[in-house]
Amino acid sequence: MDVVDLRADGESADETDYATCQMCGNEKIRYVHIMEHPDLDENFYVGCVCAEKMSGDYEWPKRRENRLRNRAVRRKKWLTRSWRTSSKGNPFLNIQGHNVGVHINKFKRSGYRIGSRFSTKTYATKDEAKLALFDDFWAATQDDDRL
Repeated sequence: MDVVDLRADGESADETDYATCQMCGNEKIRYVHIMEHPDLDENFYVGCVCAEKMSGDYEWPKRRENRLRNRAVRRKKWLTRSWRTSSKGNPFLNIQGHNVGVHINKFKRSGYRIGSRFSTKTYATKDEAKLALFDDFWAATQDDDRL
C-alpha cells in the first residue's frame, strides 16, 4: 500500500523510534512497508525484503524505499546549497527549471515561492521557510503516484 520513513525530518538516528518487521521479526526498521491482504483485517508492517517476498515484486518496494531515502538526503543538504541572492536581498535557487525563493514580509516573517505561487503560511526564520519550500517543491515535482 505504502512505505513510510519513521525518522522525522531533522531527527537524529538516536531519536528515531524504529519498527520491527511483522514478518521476520527484524528489529530497527526505519522504512516501513505497509502491506495489505484481502484475507486479513489488519495491515502488515514489514521491511523492504519482506515486502518483496510478500508481494512477489522485487522492483517496486526498493524503488519506493529509495525515493524516501533520496528525499531524506536531499532535505538534509537543502539548507547548505549555494543559494543566490536576488536584487531585493532574498535567497533563491533555479532548480529543475523552476525559480524558487524565500522572502520576508512586512511583519518580519519568512515565506517562500515556487515560480509565481507564494506560500500561504509564514515562518519564524528563513531556514524554516526554506525547509517548507523543500517539502512543497518535492511534493510538486518528485512524488509520483505510480511508485
